[in-house]
Amino acid sequence: MQLELLSEHHLKQLFDFELENRSWFESLIEPRDNDFYSEQGVEQHINAELDKVRSGSAFCGLLIKDNEIVARANLRDISSNKAYVGYRVSKRFISQGYASFCLASLVEIAQREFSVQSLEARVLENNPASKHVLLKQGFEIIGDAPDFISLNNKPLSCTTFRLKYA
Repeated sequence: MQLELLSEHHLKQLFDFELENRSWFESLIEPRDNDFYSEQGVEQHINAELDKVRSGSAFCGLLIKDNEIVARANLRDISSNKAYVGYRVSKRFISQGYASFCLASLVEIAQREFSVQSLEARVLENNPASKHVLLKQGFEIIGDAPDFISLNNKPLSCTTFRLKYA
């Protein structure tokens, strides 16, 4: 198993993944604009992400199993000092180790391909599974922001994690 770099040929798979998991993701993070949920919207999203990849400021990976996207895994705002890590796993594939696999892959890619000195991640309080995955991979809590966001009319705090490379 490995992460595939996002490309234009993933349009149908990514559209299916995002549409199938829309309510699941929106229960955990800020919702995307409604315009995103069309083939044209996903195509525009892919093109914007690939522009970031080409500029060297992002890595956008997909974990694919049996021709289906299981998870997305990204590095964002890449600089020589740090990058931000993020991942989302299909609801049908949670609790099967895919988030851990994605994060371990991103940790390795960030150091090997981008030579960053640290990674950071932000997790809302409604996602304890993601916090567990980060801690298991050696990330440490470096801060909390109360009332970081309101999701479904509920204020949520956000925890920031960091992994420093030796």
